[in-house]
Amino acid sequence: MNILHKGKSSFGIKKILPFITVLFLIIIMVLPYQYKIIANTMPFLTLIGIYYWSFFKPNLLPIGAVFVLGLLQDTLLGSPFGLMSLLLIVAQQFIFFQSRHFLEKNFIFNFFIYIMLVIGFGFLSWGITSLYFGVFLDYWKVIIQILLTIALYPIIKLTLSLNNKS
Repeated sequence: MNILHKGKSSFGIKKILPFITVLFLIIIMVLPYQYKIIANTMPFLTLIGIYYWSFFKPNLLPIGAVFVLGLLQDTLLGSPFGLMSLLLIVAQQFIFFQSRHFLEKNFIFNFFIYIMLVIGFGFLSWGITSLYFGVFLDYWKVIIQILLTIALYPIIKLTLSLNNKS
């Protein structure tokens, strides 16, 4: 007789999987890299994770978890405290409220929505951070971050969907 009931144990793992995967993406963002260009233009990996889970499995990533993940990212990266929490929650709520309009559409349409979200997210974070520090930050870095975030989405989406068959 099997002591662990398969459905019950996998439900527990599935429940924390979104939090763990986004946490892993934050860790990738804060690792020390040899090349300064990588460290200065790290893509918004957290946004990719939040977008994926909020779009495909919205009930598994509550708003409180997104808030905590955003605060953790702000703490580890030294960005204005609460900025990522705010922006990630806004992005998540946008996805929740708009997903019924574009969930039935094809990948190209969904990817276009994602691109628009990343552009808004990138320039909003750049603008708020510039105001917070009182300096006009280099906008080329945020453009590179936006482009890298767009380019990495299909790879991360595929990786997450392979591990999330249900």
